[in-house]
Amino acid sequence: MRAALLCLAAIGCGAPLEPTAPRQATTIHASSLAPDQPLGWLGLVPSPEHLETTLAFVPVHSEYALVVPIGEEPELPAEIRAIGHRGTVERFTRGWIEHLPYGCDDRPVAMTTFDGPRLAPGVAWILPPAPPADWRPAPLDIATTSAAPARRAYAIGPLTVELVRTAPLRGRLTLAHRGRVVRTEPFERELMGGADPSPLDLAAGGPAIPEPVAAWSIVGDAILLVLAVPGYEGVTLRPWLVQPSEVRTLEAMEQYLYLCAF
Repeated sequence: MRAALLCLAAIGCGAPLEPTAPRQATTIHASSLAPDQPLGWLGLVPSPEHLETTLAFVPVHSEYALVVPIGEEPELPAEIRAIGHRGTVERFTRGWIEHLPYGCDDRPVAMTTFDGPRLAPGVAWILPPAPPADWRPAPLDIATTSAAPARRAYAIGPLTVELVRTAPLRGRLTLAHRGRVVRTEPFERELMGGADPSPLDLAAGGPAIPEPVAAWSIVGDAILLVLAVPGYEGVTLRPWLVQPSEVRTLEAMEQYLYLCAF
């Protein structure tokens, strides 16, 4: 279900986790990650000030540690566990539903607020209520290895993400796990009236150009990767479960964050 902006909500709490903080995923072939394993939700960690980056979708607020868009999400539990794009798993306590300013016009948006430790602003992963005991959630660094108008590439632990411009307004994303290509996907910018018709500039980003904004190792070689795909009026957060032999799109975890009219 797509939720319109929430700042970070999560699901219930399970047995204590002992997260580690490695920057590389460890190769483990045995895994408890079943095909129908729930992976939780995505949330946002507010920033005390506006971020002049592709993370412009991050809410600005100094009081709350986490927030989650209301939308169609179920009632959030009183306590959750979540992990930001840096650090380890932390506990958070639900507060009130508040109408917080959001987007370019600071319109009020209903969000469930959470109190807890301050995390680095950005996307956070809200863990499912009872994750398997062998899970070791840990964030992976995202490093840009190439940035040019026609090609951009990233290294994310054992993953590589490559964007290539294939036509003026089209491109292709290639995702590899330890050198093995596990997914290719085209993307295209469909111009709105008044939009700049210039060719895609992958170094600068912009509408339709995907960008990895968060990634976490889960167990073994399984990784939760989140791409931000901007549009003219908002941003879609697209989570993928990446494993050595396949990639699964996690549609139930997607969020569309409306920012402002074009």
